[in-house]
Amino acid sequence: MLLLTALPAAALEHVTLQLMWQHQFQFAGYYAALEKGYYREAGLDVDLVPAAPNQDAVSPVLAGSAQYGVGNSSLVMLRQQGKPVVVLAVILQHSPLVIIARGGLDNVHALAGKRVMLEAHSEELLAYLKKEGLNPDKLITLPHSGNAAELLAGRVDAMSAYSSDELFDVHQARMPHTVLTPRSEGIDFYGDNLFTSEQEIREHPQRAKAFREASLRGWQYAMSHPGEISRLILSRYGSRHSAVQLAVEAAEMHRLMQPDLVEIGQMHRGRWQHIAETYQYLGMIKDFDLDGFLYDPSPRSNARQLYPWLAGFVAASLILGGLAWYFHFLNGRLRREVSARESAHASLQANLLEIQKLQARLHEQAIRDSLTGLFNRRYLDETLGHELARARREGYALSVVMIDLDHFKAVNDRFGHQAGDEMLKALGRLLREDCREGDIACRYGGEEFVLLLPRLGDPAVRERAEYWRRAFAALVVDIGGGPIGTTLSCGVAVFPEHGLEGEDLIRHADLALYQAKLEGRNRVVVHGVTPAAMGEGSSLTT
Repeated sequence: MLLLTALPAAALEHVTLQLMWQHQFQFAGYYAALEKGYYREAGLDVDLVPAAPNQDAVSPVLAGSAQYGVGNSSLVMLRQQGKPVVVLAVILQHSPLVIIARGGLDNVHALAGKRVMLEAHSEELLAYLKKEGLNPDKLITLPHSGNAAELLAGRVDAMSAYSSDELFDVHQARMPHTVLTPRSEGIDFYGDNLFTSEQEIREHPQRAKAFREASLRGWQYAMSHPGEISRLILSRYGSRHSAVQLAVEAAEMHRLMQPDLVEIGQMHRGRWQHIAETYQYLGMIKDFDLDGFLYDPSPRSNARQLYPWLAGFVAASLILGGLAWYFHFLNGRLRREVSARESAHASLQANLLEIQKLQARLHEQAIRDSLTGLFNRRYLDETLGHELARARREGYALSVVMIDLDHFKAVNDRFGHQAGDEMLKALGRLLREDCREGDIACRYGGEEFVLLLPRLGDPAVRERAEYWRRAFAALVVDIGGGPIGTTLSCGVAVFPEHGLEGEDLIRHADLALYQAKLEGRNRVVVHGVTPAAMGEGSSLTT
């Protein structure tokens, strides 16, 4: 017994994971794998090393000072430049990289000649600029400071950022801003990819597999227990973020990761192919080959390993004579089976990608009104509670505007339902084009619309509703029988003055709308405020 107890425990293999930024919820899965003992169960002793501003995570991995790292979609560019990187798993299905610009710079071309902080390896954003037709050389590019302080102080005009990170500080400062996202131009890349080197895969294949599996276990735990892991980050790693910011970051990570739809770590060769083709189309890389770039946790048997064995049988067949044809037949059959399996695998991958696209389309259809393109009532019911919770947490106003078309039944009765549909679509276009980033416009049902306007209280919301009322009154539609027009009425309720719960705000906005109708229509009424006449009343003109 003494001898047994004196035996040392099995030694753990020491490895290092190079993070791409400082300690925060962005790396929650790795903290969870360490804290919950998943790495230790895999026989690993893991160090997590944060990065300084403008430090890349690739160089330490290729130099051997770290065995694993976290990187963005530029990994595929480095691979084509001869850097032997291998992607083990995708953590974020959608990249969080965006550009935050100060108020007034509301499009990419407005950045020309402006001071812009760009972080290292932000090639995805350079691809976005190129696709929009803006040469990055036209920017005054500055080193990234690692936070939003320079932008808030006005020392720079725009900055690269993560939607899960610096955007929080900009919202807290209530600075007018615009978020420019590559996804608006169809550049929808992977983000925060776990990677290693070819040398690590070649010399330590089992260790690489164990590290990948333990890390993904950690991510599954972290996304199921975000509050627990946020507290761990604050207490163990001294995060620069507050508890509130970590909670907001966790929610944004969940949106980008989509763990309810996609298995954490999943990646498709077809999507990496699209990423590489985008870089190639924009002239950022030349030819590319993904062979060896994507890690396969369950590799198929390699037919080339059978060649020496087959060669021996071919030699024997020369001696045995009559067996030569037989082995030739077997060799051909083997090649056909390997080809059939590779074809089936490629077909399966393509089908999985189509299923993923179909799921995204079905989700979009489930929350959109087919006629106007606005969100539907179901989406409003799901979102109102979240928006209220954020307004309470951050202490800002949230306005609810309920809109109803005046004399809509008369339009349908006199001109037909096609004319009524065109009026609804015209209002939908008006609301879509005039909504701010973060505003939510919904078709509530029939001719009723509801808008959620974060960070907008009275009188600003009254002015916004007045603009919609006047703009819609000036609209006419023509379906062949001459111009048709009508007006709208608005009821407004504001959190927290007119209610603390979603049901109260909707009910009070509806009451205000009812009051607007009683006062003669074609006007805006704020709950609890006696309205003054707006315009000349409702109208129905042809």
